[in-house]
Amino acid sequence: MRDVTGYGWGDLPAEVRDAVEAECVPIQHAASLPSGLTGGTALSLGAPHGPVFLKALPTDSPSAPLYQRERLVGAVLPEGVPAPRMLWSRHTAGWITLVFEHLDARREVDLGPASPDLGDVMDIVRVLGETLTPNPGAEVPSATDNVQFLMRRADALLADPPSDLASLPAYRAARARLDWDAIAGGTLLHADLHEGNLLAGPAGVRLIGWGLACQGNAWVETALLIPRLILAGHTPEQAEALAEQVPAWKAAPEAAVTGLAAAWSLFREYVARNGPERIRASRACAAAAGRAWVEYRTG
Repeated sequence: MRDVTGYGWGDLPAEVRDAVEAECVPIQHAASLPSGLTGGTALSLGAPHGPVFLKALPTDSPSAPLYQRERLVGAVLPEGVPAPRMLWSRHTAGWITLVFEHLDARREVDLGPASPDLGDVMDIVRVLGETLTPNPGAEVPSATDNVQFLMRRADALLADPPSDLASLPAYRAARARLDWDAIAGGTLLHADLHEGNLLAGPAGVRLIGWGLACQGNAWVETALLIPRLILAGHTPEQAEALAEQVPAWKAAPEAAVTGLAAAWSLFREYVARNGPERIRASRACAAAAGRAWVEYRTG
């Protein structure tokens, strides 16, 4: 599978370019944008009616299933969700191509304790729970599938714990509380709320990056945000106090939350030791934040 990160407009197959121009009218100019961890091509395209955002990836790429999830969500996402609309998508010439409204984003949000963005972020979490229950029709995997992916790595780590794995008793106690039935549900979840997927601009904070979208219980969305808040500088107590602003969180089962905290953190403990070198340091920082949450919840 070739590396397509950084591909320009002219590097895409002619069939892809022709299909986009047939839908969006002639492209006047194009600029490459960062494509994130999934790789692929990310472009800002200038068109007579205004700019659009294009992301594209070969269908044989390991990240293609994430693009397909985003495509399925984009087709049904209600207007009430503060996210750019998907304007067009297609499988063409061995590529999956998605075209979105252009986002005039100024910066990634700040999730830190003193950030003025926090109110908007917590509003988005509340809106997601209210607007996406029930799932508007996106055929995405169950949240239990997402968590099982984490747990395969987590359990491998617990089965043969490295000597530097801190808080092993807390991790084992928390992992035992994981409740699959409590995670399952009928809400469409973004499941990957973090600074890189929350962009601030003139119209406020907008949500992008639905590649890990799944269907589960509404409280799971808030639970997956909490370690991100801790990573940004909140204490576990402060992060959970923010979570209280979200109605769905109030129904979260205590044991299931603790189990999910262990899954989230142990997966990052695993990647910090076994993942690609370029992401090990960042995953170690994330694991430390998740570990602090597990320790807080297990006393």
